[in-house]
This record gives sequence, C-alpha cells and structure tokens, in this order.
Amino acid sequence: MKFRRGILLFIVGIIAVAYFTKPSKDGFIKWMQPAVSRTQMPPVVDYQDKFLYALVTATYVDVTNPVTEDNHVVAPSRKETYIGVFGRYWKQ
Repeated sequence: MKFRRGILLFIVGIIAVAYFTKPSKDGFIKWMQPAVSRTQMPPVVDYQDKFLYALVTATYVDVTNPVTEDNHVVAPSRKETYIGVFGRYWKQ
C-alpha cells in the first residue's frame, strides 16, 4: 500500500510542478531572440496555453530571398512547432 501511495504522490507532484513551471509567451520570445539574426524578421508566434504545457507555433518569413511563382513575388516561409513544459521549450 505504501508503494502505491508513493507512486501516486510522485505523479501528483510531477503534475503540480508541470502546472506551476509552464513557460509564457514572453518567455518564448526571449528564448527565441538569440536565434533570430538582425537581418531576419522575428517569427509570428501562435501561443496556445494548455493545462500542463504550452504549444507554440512559430512562422518564419524570409523576405530577403523572394521567390517568383506564377508571375508573383512571394516570400518563403516555414513553420516550427515547440512544446513548453517545466520552464523550457523543445522543438517537436
């Protein structure tokens, strides 16, 4: 019985730590700043606040290297998804 209670308390503790250390949108922007060079635009950030974690989708647009498609000049873009839990962000 003590083993079950210990495992249950451990799980509840992990859930409580994940809830209270969930990173914010401002934390993601500060974390991303060193990766964005001075010539690139900062990414467009879509921040979704979940119960135990944060889901962030960053869309990077490269306006310095436009591409011509169907007689239109288009800026290429790419999306990256990050998950934030325990005060850190990880790329998915």
